[in-house]
Amino acid sequence: MRALVISDTHFGAWTGRDLLREDFFLERLAPALEGLDEVILLGDLFDFLFGSVADAVDASAGLLKLIAAKLPGKRFVFLAGNHDHHLVHRDEENQLEVALARGDALRPDGTAPHEPPGPAFFQGFLEARLPGVEVEIAYPTYSFGGVLCTHGHYLDPHARMSGSRGSRLLTRALWAIASGGPEEPTCEADYESVTTLLTEWLYIAAQMPHGTHAQQNVFRTAQRAGRVVTTAGVPVRAARRAAAAVRERAEGEAAGLPSAAHFDAVVQEEAERQAREGPLPGPPPAVPSYPEPTVISRSSPTEHALEAFSRVVANLGWGAEADKIVFAHTHQPLDDVRASQGATRYWNSGCWIYEPDLSSRQAYARYCRYAWPGTAIVIDDAEPQPRLLELLADLNPLAGGPGLPKAPA
Repeated sequence: MRALVISDTHFGAWTGRDLLREDFFLERLAPALEGLDEVILLGDLFDFLFGSVADAVDASAGLLKLIAAKLPGKRFVFLAGNHDHHLVHRDEENQLEVALARGDALRPDGTAPHEPPGPAFFQGFLEARLPGVEVEIAYPTYSFGGVLCTHGHYLDPHARMSGSRGSRLLTRALWAIASGGPEEPTCEADYESVTTLLTEWLYIAAQMPHGTHAQQNVFRTAQRAGRVVTTAGVPVRAARRAAAAVRERAEGEAAGLPSAAHFDAVVQEEAERQAREGPLPGPPPAVPSYPEPTVISRSSPTEHALEAFSRVVANLGWGAEADKIVFAHTHQPLDDVRASQGATRYWNSGCWIYEPDLSSRQAYARYCRYAWPGTAIVIDDAEPQPRLLELLADLNPLAGGPGLPKAPA
């Protein structure tokens, strides 16, 4: 039995370039879909937090058509991530409404008796677009070949708790609102409460008329304000920036740097793309950037996210279910790594959205090193462990590649 795990396509997102809506990248993925028993889509297929439902569904058509062509008689398994978590929330609401209509007794917390996950409308949506393919919707985990698979967004509260004082205060406030104030989540319901609190308001904002344009305006205004504050910073802040620049140069030199010409071209292309898609008048920003997809920066070293996720595994007892776990969410691919505690081994499926950190050449080099897109995980019960595929590695500037081909206008 053989499965391919892909994740974080983020169809419809204005925050980056959703690569698998383009033929070039579908052709790169296609050979990896040969000879499979299952495709496991490990969350954030759609981006309902930074894109409209209609745009997200439209953008996914090419990928779903490719999977339908490659998997007749096989299986497609979908697990929601945080950016399409609304599907889980909607499912819970639907189940509650059905239970109330039937007069069923509710659980003590006021929710409907447990039913298999998967809203009927989304099951039907997938079955209509994947004719001849068996469809399963699972959440929050799914196992294949002794490997536990989950999106991984439960790691965010733990990442915040090891961050700045403001981030820690925010997390404690969210826990107090969502789950009564535990210092540490102890069950799936705690994690789900925090996830729902954060995702539903972003979902509502994005789906309002002109909602994504409003989000872009807010983000770009904040970017510009941040640049003004940085420019007018006090001497202490300037000293900190200088120290950070030295550290960035050292890290960049150790990892290799893309050429200045390549970096300048990427900055210009991304600035033009954001200017085309955004409502703000005037010239594009000199250095475009995107909202971070997670609490963890995509250009940060991978250890921080891994340690946060290992806390989730320990709290929920997932390590007792499997000693090999595949997760996603961070957009940073991993191949057989361990956290500082426990014997569990981890893989991360990376992403298929291009959202480079263009704040400096060094930051872009770190992005290329830690979060280059176009990855997947193969799980084969004839092999001793999962295996990372890097399907766009030849395009990575750190490997001497030319970078991604220019986005269609």
